Amino acid sequence: MDYKSRLKNLIEWGREYQNTIFAVLILVLIFFIGLGIGLLIGPNKPTPIIIDKNVKISLPAQVGLPTQSGLFTQQSDFNSGSFVASINGKNYYPKDCPSAKRIKEENMIWFNSAQEAEADGYAPAKNCP
Repeated sequence: MDYKSRLKNLIEWGREYQNTIFAVLILVLIFFIGLGIGLLIGPNKPTPIIIDKNVKISLPAQVGLPTQSGLFTQQSDFNSGSFVASINGKNYYPKDCPSAKRIKEENMIWFNSAQEAEADGYAPAKNCP
């Protein structure tokens, strides 16, 4: 086969499948146009996810600090409570317990009573009396 016969066969094939070829080219063109518009409109950088670990810690209010149980504590200072817990933990400790001293200052949450800590979802620590 020479080039002329190959070209003739290709032209015949193109005429036979002309509608199908045209439809495929239109779909590919629409795909690339949509992709280009999406890249132009979309943000260049993904927005960062910010995780705030200090959700339970807030500045002391003059009226009181709300807890999960809906009660208000009458704390005037973060360290004025008798019991302490970590915002990342599930147990509360008396403030003089050695385990309580290992909690980072920024993770501490203070309670005036054991009932208040339990109402906020914390359980008493088993390693501190």
